[in-house]
Amino acid sequence: MSRAVLRALRAAAAASLAWALACAKLDQPSDPVWGKEPCADCSMLVSERRFSAQVVHDGERRYFDDVGCMVLWAEKHGGLPAHAWVHDGTGGPWAPARAARFAEGARTPMDYGLEARADGALGWEEARDRVLAKRGPKREQKEGVQR
Repeated sequence: MSRAVLRALRAAAAASLAWALACAKLDQPSDPVWGKEPCADCSMLVSERRFSAQVVHDGERRYFDDVGCMVLWAEKHGGLPAHAWVHDGTGGPWAPARAARFAEGARTPMDYGLEARADGALGWEEARDRVLAKRGPKREQKEGVQR
């Protein structure tokens, strides 16, 4: 075999291995490039760890700058995917969104006011309901959605 063919085969093998390794980790949380990754809902840059969230949907990871943005995105895409995490607001690791507890009253990037904390009083469904109630008809009208 020529050297060019061998180089091409090695490059293809390396690319396949990298792709396989990347896909294998879609069931685990991963940090975004802080301050450079846009929120999948509002497009602001995800920069504050304590309020960030992420999902894996259709094999693609999406990041959010606010738990409220993840709630709204999930509502538009058939509910919260099986792989969804929120960053612990006290500096801890990523936690599964459905198992997380949320505290109200934080000054979050999009003003939904929810922070994932072990001592939070709300579960996922209650946090979701708070965001949807806070959103109200204003956002629906702004986006041209008639309900």
